[in-house]
Amino acid sequence: MSAPSIYLFHGEDEPATKAAVAALVAELGDPSTAEMNTAHFEGSLSLDALTGAAMAMPFLSARRVVSVLGAAKTFNAAEPRAAFIRFLEQIPASTAFVIQEFAALDAKHWLLKWVQAAGSRAQAQLFELPKGPQMATWLQQRTAELGGTLQPQAAAALVQLLGSDKLAADGELAKLLAYVNYSRPIQAQDVQLLCQPIGEQGDFFGLLDSLVGGNPAQAMNRLETLLQERDHILFFFSLVGHFRLLVQTRQLMDTGLKAPEIAKELSIHPFRAEKLAGQARRFSARALKALYQRLFTLDQEMKTGKIEPGLAMETFVAALSVPTA
Repeated sequence: MSAPSIYLFHGEDEPATKAAVAALVAELGDPSTAEMNTAHFEGSLSLDALTGAAMAMPFLSARRVVSVLGAAKTFNAAEPRAAFIRFLEQIPASTAFVIQEFAALDAKHWLLKWVQAAGSRAQAQLFELPKGPQMATWLQQRTAELGGTLQPQAAAALVQLLGSDKLAADGELAKLLAYVNYSRPIQAQDVQLLCQPIGEQGDFFGLLDSLVGGNPAQAMNRLETLLQERDHILFFFSLVGHFRLLVQTRQLMDTGLKAPEIAKELSIHPFRAEKLAGQARRFSARALKALYQRLFTLDQEMKTGKIEPGLAMETFVAALSVPTA
């Protein structure tokens, strides 16, 4: 039985959806050949561009993979929808055309109904965020992928703190693995020591609120207090993770998304999305990318011993005191 030509991957579990696309790309074989036979589209979608990519013949490969994000919204009106369906009906067997939607489509949605009626040519797969015991199992598997071990009690404690937020979990696992130095399993007491509940992570929010509010002195005082309470290396890792989310939030805001939609896109708690959106609004996308690059540079300087972690964060906060929007 031949593989489907059209895949509909939908649901709120963005990491799992992306992993499914990556698995299709991996089936193309050699990475250099695979790169020449893959294309991804999102944002302003052009049916002409999609047609050109999907109808092209594979190069030194049996198939090519073309993925598109957001087609359900772009082609929702009657006329574009009809044109998109005609396009789907023409996709050759040599193309794996993947439609990604980072939200679960209703059973009556036109796109899902079309895929289900297309027979063996098309396949739909729902990716739901794991909850409760499923999330605990995922956390243990993810820790193993990262080279560590997470005890069951520690996994349960993380679920209580993070819910189904996979992206936040990756950041917390990185901190925990650095703390145990990959030399022993992560225990429940480690989680209690290092991690905070989503919605109560006020460290960076309070620090940045002081900065964007025009109060650099208060920001520096907050930083000094945090440096006395926290391991400097772990604190720096958390700062990097926070700014990575700020960059992603600003980019999504620039496409017109609001906080509830950003929460779904990034798989984070709505409260956290609201706070991130409020802070990202005070910076341009260019400024946030520059700040994130500065953190990368400081990380390299820390690793080579050019600067101490505490001083690195002090210089970063001092630079943030200058208007960047």
